[in-house]
Amino acid sequence: MEIKARDPATEAYLVRALKTTIPLVLVETVSSLYSLADTYFVSGLGEEALAGVGVAGYILWLYTVVFALFQAPLMILVSQSIGAGLREKARGVIGEVCVKGGFTILLVTIAYYLASPVFLAVQSGLSGTVYDNALTYLLIRVAGLPVFYFSMCFDTAIIATARTKITLLVNTLGLTANIILDPLLIYGYLGFPRLGIAGAAYATVISSVFTIPLQLHYLGKLGLKPALRNGNSFFTKIISLGAPAFLERLVFSLGNNVYAGVISRISPRVMAAHNIGLRIESLIYMPGFAFATTASTLVGQKIGEGRVDEAHKVGFETIKLGALTMGLLGLVVAAGGRVLVTPFSPDEEIAGLAATYLLIAGLSELGLGLSMVVGGAIRGAGNTKIPFLVNTASLYLFRVAPSILLSKPLGVIGPWLAMFLDVYARGIILLAVYRRMFHKLAVKHV
Repeated sequence: MEIKARDPATEAYLVRALKTTIPLVLVETVSSLYSLADTYFVSGLGEEALAGVGVAGYILWLYTVVFALFQAPLMILVSQSIGAGLREKARGVIGEVCVKGGFTILLVTIAYYLASPVFLAVQSGLSGTVYDNALTYLLIRVAGLPVFYFSMCFDTAIIATARTKITLLVNTLGLTANIILDPLLIYGYLGFPRLGIAGAAYATVISSVFTIPLQLHYLGKLGLKPALRNGNSFFTKIISLGAPAFLERLVFSLGNNVYAGVISRISPRVMAAHNIGLRIESLIYMPGFAFATTASTLVGQKIGEGRVDEAHKVGFETIKLGALTMGLLGLVVAAGGRVLVTPFSPDEEIAGLAATYLLIAGLSELGLGLSMVVGGAIRGAGNTKIPFLVNTASLYLFRVAPSILLSKPLGVIGPWLAMFLDVYARGIILLAVYRRMFHKLAVKHV
């Protein structure tokens, strides 16, 4: 029987996807370790502190959706400009996103800071110590949002060049700073003030400040130092591309906050267990973000070169790699959940609940991988509307509504099963759209 040889072009796409993704997988793992470091050190303060950080985390996810207004077009325009050989245009995009986007983020930060006490109470239904812990952590992280925004912009610009080893180096140094600062500021070691839960928030903000000079240094070496152009502005194009991505993140985060509110109202212990499971699961879905970013970068560069067929092929190879990787990692987490949650759990009941979450979440990772990576490929092709429509519809139909309906008869298992249904629905629908409609969706914007 004759064995069919693999297409050399396909092999080249696989190799390029892997070279771009492997450092990004490590970067996203590093990002997960930021959260895990906070969870590990905060766990010594008790379940009320853990629950507070968990609730604040969902609100921060909602607050940072405004970043998508600028991050998605930054990735699309810089990667397509690089592919088209228009490096000065890429510099202009970065500069405009930094200046005009930065001013927008500053105004939004002030509004968030003033509204947070009321919003936290309405979103979570919390009171007493858990509310106080959540608010303390939340306000410090909100004050640091401009820092996180500039760090995100510079990181996205570097990734758009596919030089992902640089972003790995910078983020690893930032994580190292965070891990050193966490115990010093939370527990007051080596003469530092004992700040408790506030120390975890300060450690995260300070470590992000540390990364910005490094990112600017490497952007300069890549010939992408931010610049402001005299003449035509990119801002209209930035907003037109960013608006659907922003709305997607906004609606998605609002839905997830409703979902988190359903869980937190069951009990603080359940929320603490959910938070532990979610932080550990992030070690899987953060690599999914890496594959999604790779898909956006490589597809965007091929679209910039005017090679739509090659864009489709490199995107599909990245999708297969990402979904398979996440599916396999999910099986590992599902099987080893009890062992993984024990170091982070204050007691056996919380550990058991967190392990149950990881069993359900682990088996859902294949669907989550599909939804994340296919969405990244479609955005890289220049279309931000389709992921918005599919993700929004699936979230509310298959996660939020069933969570509300099932939480009373099934307890927390109901919302967790709804999560499982949602991610597979999104993944299957987006994959069908990609396979059948890619050439109609692809748009060159530079």
